[in-house]
Amino acid sequence: MKQRILITLICCLTTLTGAWAQSDDFGVWTSAEVKKRIFSGFDASVEGEFRTRDGLSEVDRWSLAAGVSYKFTSFLKADLGYTYIHSHQEAETTKKGNYIPSYWSPRHRVTASLTGSYTWKRLEFSLRERFQYTYRTSMYTEKYDGDDGSQKDDEYISAKEKSVLRSRLQVEWDIKKCKFSPYASCELYHSITDGWAIDKTRWTVGTAYKLNKKHSLDFYYRYQNHADDDETNGHVLGIGYKLKF
Repeated sequence: MKQRILITLICCLTTLTGAWAQSDDFGVWTSAEVKKRIFSGFDASVEGEFRTRDGLSEVDRWSLAAGVSYKFTSFLKADLGYTYIHSHQEAETTKKGNYIPSYWSPRHRVTASLTGSYTWKRLEFSLRERFQYTYRTSMYTEKYDGDDGSQKDDEYISAKEKSVLRSRLQVEWDIKKCKFSPYASCELYHSITDGWAIDKTRWTVGTAYKLNKKHSLDFYYRYQNHADDDETNGHVLGIGYKLKF
């Protein structure tokens, strides 16, 4: 476990310079999650998320997720989840000169994670390894001639699948007698589909704020140095609400 944490940290540091060299966008991500304790160590949850890009001017995507988690010990947890994603694709001009207006594309995502943690004084270090499989369904969408604007036969968008291993290293500070819990993390996306290449890196700093025993808020800033076909590239401001009972 310690070797894995060290390797992940080194990889994150080596990609930091390249991260800021990409063309940047700005988005706002909001979410709401409800988590229910089924029995000791076993939780079930549902979550809704809404994302924008270009500030607040365009919707990027919305999603609904459900999952379960089980805590084997105080330092080891596993979880499984499913997410339905409705992603907004921007208008584009194809290589053949045809114009395709913006359209919505559905995706199905399944995840399986294992998280190990270690507490030193009031700092909790954790490493999460998450397998992620995403399937984009095939569909047809409108297509127009790029020169005269006449409508052509619909464009066929083929189905696509992608498997990723996400490695996230995080540290969280449990401040004594304080409702804020600051944290920072780095997450690497290893594309299994493309030969284990690192095709995305996320840097996140934020804080949880505990309203009471059941309700909490999460505020964060995130930067990711690469965009796949269902996420905003660049800078993100996020806020989340959690209810746990």
